[in-house]
Amino acid sequence: MPSILIIGAERGLGLGLAQTLKSQGWSVTGTSRVGADTTALAQVARVAHVDVTQVDQIEPLRTSIGATFDVIFLVAGIYGPLHNSVTEATDEEFLHIMLTNCFGPIRLAHRLLDRLTAKGTLAVMSSHRGSITLNTDPGLKLDLYRASKVALNMLARTIHADHPELSILSIHPGWAATAMGTLDGKVEAEISVEESVRGMAMVLAEHAGSGKSLYLDWQGNPLPW
Repeated sequence: MPSILIIGAERGLGLGLAQTLKSQGWSVTGTSRVGADTTALAQVARVAHVDVTQVDQIEPLRTSIGATFDVIFLVAGIYGPLHNSVTEATDEEFLHIMLTNCFGPIRLAHRLLDRLTAKGTLAVMSSHRGSITLNTDPGLKLDLYRASKVALNMLARTIHADHPELSILSIHPGWAATAMGTLDGKVEAEISVEESVRGMAMVLAEHAGSGKSLYLDWQGNPLPW
């Protein structure tokens, strides 16, 4: 039975992924922030707690999860301020999105590498907006979000350079109908949560343990860095 630790699994894509993988026979451990509603998560996973922005919560997480995993998937992330503009952002807004989407998850990932099995897989929830090559849409105000995902991709790939025995997957989940994906109902998403997580489960099944560093979408299509 393959095992996975999903960081940020109390709702949205993390919860959907936990539910889908459990139905496919995986052993699932999922994390939430302290105080979040974990009723649905507890039905399909062992529940642990961590806020990726809080360094003092890393060691308690390590103690609570105990075992090793075939896959660790860092899902937690935010869209950032609605304006998402580098010219409008405050220092605090920029620091918050970079800490939440990049530095916090990668810092945690480094502290969890010893909890991966031999030739294990580390996956991060990226975005096609993290592709420098694909950044050709004029006037699209996604400066902060893009920057955070570019940095996430870079630091995830650096882990592979240092640990080539591991598989590192940066996965774009598609524009899914989550609270973040729809900006709390303000915009229409392109795919359902179910479609997104089924696709990501397929990507994990195909590429986990490959020993490669890959940037893929939820359908398994390669994305240009």
